[in-house]
Amino acid sequence: MAKEAFRERQAQDLKLDMLKKVHLFEDLSEEELKEALKYMQVREFKRNEYLFFEEEAEPGVYILIDGLIKLLKETHDARIVIVRLVYPGDIFGWIEWGRRMSRNTYTAKAMIDSKTLYISNKDFINLAIKQPAIAVKMTCEATSLLLHSYETLKSIAGGKVEERIAKVLLEIADRIGKKYEDVIVIDAPLTRLDIAEMTGTTVETTIRVMSKWKKQGIINAERGYIEIIKRRELERLAV
Repeated sequence: MAKEAFRERQAQDLKLDMLKKVHLFEDLSEEELKEALKYMQVREFKRNEYLFFEEEAEPGVYILIDGLIKLLKETHDARIVIVRLVYPGDIFGWIEWGRRMSRNTYTAKAMIDSKTLYISNKDFINLAIKQPAIAVKMTCEATSLLLHSYETLKSIAGGKVEERIAKVLLEIADRIGKKYEDVIVIDAPLTRLDIAEMTGTTVETTIRVMSKWKKQGIINAERGYIEIIKRRELERLAV
């Protein structure tokens, strides 16, 4: 009995440490965080494992603690578009309240080993009743990220290919890039296919553009990482 209580306390401490990493909750007291944790489950996913599939997923909210997730959407002409990359601290998923909504969302896939905190639809509603400030914070953050996804889709619909690829690389660099002197390193398994799916173009076009930039010394791209050598040049292309 004592051993079970100790393990449960360890699990709660682990979840508390995870939640403290999330910028969204940095101004909450430890007691408020502990209350919120009662509704959260730890879910871990291996690289290339699917979290859920479009039109089959149950409503609920995920908070990414460690790793990298891509949210995929299939278009009417059977193309795959990455509507958003999810970075540590980001929220994704959706909630149904009252009338059931159409199960037409997106597919989520782990790009690397990833760890999340998950709140089911029912538990999120209970959390909203007992801790409305936390629920409002999460809802506002999810809405902000959803609007960002709309901007991504709008960008894919228009704009030059080089502009779209430059914007994507700059955003990734800002979120997970590490600066070494004047070079920004994106240490993530991003393939040319991933970048093509994020920018609504073909793999062949993506390879051509990035190869040209490599020759110009703007970037250096190898398997498993991308180096941004001349950020200002990318910024100029992204305008």
